[in-house]
Amino acid sequence: MSEKRVRGSRGKKNKAENGPPKVMDSNPGKAFGRAHQTTYDRKAEGAEENRPPRPDRREQIDAAAIFGFIDPDIQQYFKGVEQTLDELNFETAEEQQLFLENVYTEVQGKELVLATDHSCSLVLEKLLRASNDFQLRVFFDKFNGNFLKLFTHRFASHVCQTLITLCADSVEREVRSNETKSKEELEVPKEDGVLLSAEDMILNMCRQTQEEFTALISDPFASHIIRVILYVLAGRTVADDGSGKGNVRSKKSAKYNDANNSKTNAGAFRPTRLVPPSFKEMLHTITSTMMNGLSASIVRSLAVHQVANPVLQLLLEVLAKDNEEAKDELVDKLLMDITREEEPGHKNNDRDAYVETLLRDQVGSHLLEMIVKVASPVLYQKFYTTYFRGRLVKLSFHPIANYVIQQFFVKAKTPVQLEMMVTEVLPEFSNFLKFGRPGVIRAIVEACKNVGACHKEVIKGLCQAFHTNTPIERKEFLHVVLHMETYEQLMERREAQESTKPKFHPQGAVILQLLLQYPEEHSKIVVDSYFAQKEELMYAWTMDPTGSHVIEAFLTSSTLNLKVKRKILKSFMGKYHSMALDKYGGHTVDKCWAVSDIDMKEKIATELLQHEQALSQSFHGKFILRNCKIDQFKRKKEEWVEREKGIERKKDMFKDILGDAVLATAHGKQKAENSVGEDLPAPNPKMAELGFGGGIAGVKTVTEKKKKKKSKKSSEDPDKMLIKDDDEENQVKDKYKSDEIDKLFKKRAHGDSATPKKGGEDVEMESADEDSDTDGSDVEMEEQPKKKKKKLSKDMAMVLDAIDATKKKKKSKKSKSEDKEEKKSKKDKKDKKEKRKFMS
Repeated sequence: MSEKRVRGSRGKKNKAENGPPKVMDSNPGKAFGRAHQTTYDRKAEGAEENRPPRPDRREQIDAAAIFGFIDPDIQQYFKGVEQTLDELNFETAEEQQLFLENVYTEVQGKELVLATDHSCSLVLEKLLRASNDFQLRVFFDKFNGNFLKLFTHRFASHVCQTLITLCADSVEREVRSNETKSKEELEVPKEDGVLLSAEDMILNMCRQTQEEFTALISDPFASHIIRVILYVLAGRTVADDGSGKGNVRSKKSAKYNDANNSKTNAGAFRPTRLVPPSFKEMLHTITSTMMNGLSASIVRSLAVHQVANPVLQLLLEVLAKDNEEAKDELVDKLLMDITREEEPGHKNNDRDAYVETLLRDQVGSHLLEMIVKVASPVLYQKFYTTYFRGRLVKLSFHPIANYVIQQFFVKAKTPVQLEMMVTEVLPEFSNFLKFGRPGVIRAIVEACKNVGACHKEVIKGLCQAFHTNTPIERKEFLHVVLHMETYEQLMERREAQESTKPKFHPQGAVILQLLLQYPEEHSKIVVDSYFAQKEELMYAWTMDPTGSHVIEAFLTSSTLNLKVKRKILKSFMGKYHSMALDKYGGHTVDKCWAVSDIDMKEKIATELLQHEQALSQSFHGKFILRNCKIDQFKRKKEEWVEREKGIERKKDMFKDILGDAVLATAHGKQKAENSVGEDLPAPNPKMAELGFGGGIAGVKTVTEKKKKKKSKKSSEDPDKMLIKDDDEENQVKDKYKSDEIDKLFKKRAHGDSATPKKGGEDVEMESADEDSDTDGSDVEMEEQPKKKKKKLSKDMAMVLDAIDATKKKKKSKKSKSEDKEEKKSKKDKKDKKEKRKFMS
C-alpha cells in the first residue's frame, strides 16, 4: 500500500510517513503511479541528478524581465526621482523642465528595461504625466516595434496605457493648432531621423498590432489597452484616475492612481475630444478586422468572459455611433440572428436559452444591458414581446437580471410601450421598496421623464408605495423618498427620537431630482413638501453630500416656477456665508448665484463681504469670493453692477436655447412681456399720411390685447356682446366714410382691381373718377404734382394688398388648424391600433 501524500508535495520529502494508512484509490493504476513517483526518486541512487529541477522564483523573475534587468544604481536613482515628482517643489517651470530633461537623459536607451520593472514602471508613469508633448513623443518612439510584448506584460502594459492616454491629449492639441511640427522638433539631430507627430505614432502603433486585436481581447493585461485605443480613436476621453465613465483601469490600479498620481493628473473630465479624420478611418479598419476575426461561437464564449466582456461592450457602443450595420452584425453573432425578420410564431430555442443565461449571469448581464442600450426600436420591441412582457416583475426581483430591466425601462422608445410596462409593474412599487429594489423605481421615474408620459400614474404609485395618500402625509413626501421608507416608519423613528442621524438614500435623492424635471403640475407634490419643512432643516441639507444635490435640483430645474426659486433664495438669506465655508454648501451657493437676479446677487455679495476675512481664510470660501467677484464689488461697485447686468442680458438673449433655468427679475419679466412689441417693424411715416396714426394695419399692441381679453371676460351677457359688436361696426363705417382707401377697397371688393399697372396709371384713373363726384376735389387733385399722385396711389395700393394678405393669412391659419386636427385624430387612431397590437 502506498504512503499518504500531502497535496502539492511532489518532489519534496514526505511529511506523513508515520501518519494513518491511506485509503486505497478507486483507480489502482493511478495509485501505483503515485506510489512510484513518491518513493522511487527519493531512494534510488543518483535520484538527485535524475530528478527534474524545481521551478525557482528567480526563473519567474527572468520571465518577467524580457528586456533584461535594471541596474541597482538606476533603481536607487529612480527612488529619488519619485520623491521629487511627489513633492513638486520647483520654483519655476523652467527649473521643472530642466529636471525632466536630466531624467530623460539618464534613462536614454533603458526605456524598455524600466517599463518592465515593477518599481521603475510606477515612477515612469509619474514622469510621463509631468512631461511635455515633445518628451512624450520621444519616449513613445522608443517603444516602436515592441508593442505586442509590452501590451501583454504585467507592468509595461500600465506604462503603455498611460502613454497612449497622454498622447491622445497631444493629438487634440495638434488638431486645434493644425501644426504637426514644433520648434523643439527642429532641435532633433538629423542622424536620429524625423520624429513623427503624436497622430502618426498612434496610427503606426495600431498598424503594427491590429491583426492581433482579436487574440488580445481576452488577455488580462492587453484588454485594457485595446479599450483605451478604441476610446482614443473614437474621440472619447479616458478617465485615467478611476472617475468618470471613461475609466478602463482595474479598481486596484485606479485606486493607486487616485492616491499617488492626483497631483500630476489632468484637469476636469471631458466626455469627448477632437480627433483627426485618420483616427476615424483607423477605427473603422480595426473594428472590421475584429469583426472578421470573431466567429459566432467565439463571440458567445467571450460574452461571459470576465476580461473580454468589457471590450465587447465598448465595441458595441462605438459601432452604434459609427457603423449601424456592423453593430447589427455583432448583435446577430451574439444572439443568433435576432435582428433579422422572422415568421410570426417562430421560436429559436437555442437563442432563448442563451438570452436567459445572459440575463442571470454576473458577467454576461452587463453585455445584455449594452445590447438593450444600443438596440433599434424594432429590436427593442422584439425584446419586449419575446422575453420581457409579463415577466418584468419577476425579473425585477432577481439579484442580477434587475439591472437589465432597469436599462430596459430607461431606454423605452414610445409612450405606448412605456404605458404598458408601467401598468404591469405599478402595483409592485411597495414590494420594490420593501425588498430592496429602489433602482427599478428610479429607472421607471427616469423613463417617464425621458419619454414624457405616465407622469400622473407614477406619482400616484409613489404615493401608494410610501403611504402618503392624505394631504398631511404628503407634507413628508420629501423625507420618505429621501430615506426610502414608508410614512409609518418615518413616524416611528421620530417618536423614538433616535440620536443617530439616518443617512439619505442615494437612489431616493436621484428620484427627487428626476421628479423635479417633470412638468410643474406633477412636480408640485415635491415643491409643497419642501415648503412644509422648517428652513433650518433645509439649510442643514445644503451641507449634506446627498441632500445638497436635491436643493440644487430645485434651483436648476427648467420646469419650476420662478417664484419658487426666488422663495428658496430668500430662505437662505443670512446663511450664505456659513454655506460658503462648507465643501458641499459652497456648490449650493454657486447654484444660487447662477439663478439670482441682480438685486439678489447684490444682497448675497453684501453678506459675503461682511464675512470676507473668514471666507478668505477658508479653502472653500476662497472659491466663492472669486466666483462672485467680491473684491470688485468692494472696490468698484458700479463696474460690478454693469458686469452682472451684461451677464443677465446675455442670459435673456439665449434663454430659449439654454432653457429657462435662469431666475428672471421683475425688470426681466417686463422685458419679456414687451419683447413682442420690440420685434415689430418701425412705423412707416407714409402710413401716418394715409390716416393710420403711425401704426400698422392689423397689428395690436400687448396692452390692447390685454384690454380686449379683460373686456371679453367682463362681458358675460351675450346680448350685450352683440350690441357692442354692432356699435363697433358702425363706428368703423363712420370713420371710413370719407376715406379714399375705404372707397377703393369697396371697389376692389366689387371686382375692380386697384393694383397699380404701368407706374400706377389705373389707380390714378380710378381715384380721379371717384373724386369727380365730390365738390372741389378736382381742383385739389389738379393742383398736386403728378409725382406725388403716383406715390400716394402706390402707397394706397400697397396698403390694400397688405389688407388682402392678412385676410388670406387668416384663412390659411384656419385651414392649418383643421389640418392639425385631422393629423391629431389620425395619430390617435394609430396609437390605438398600436396598443391593440401590443395587447394582442
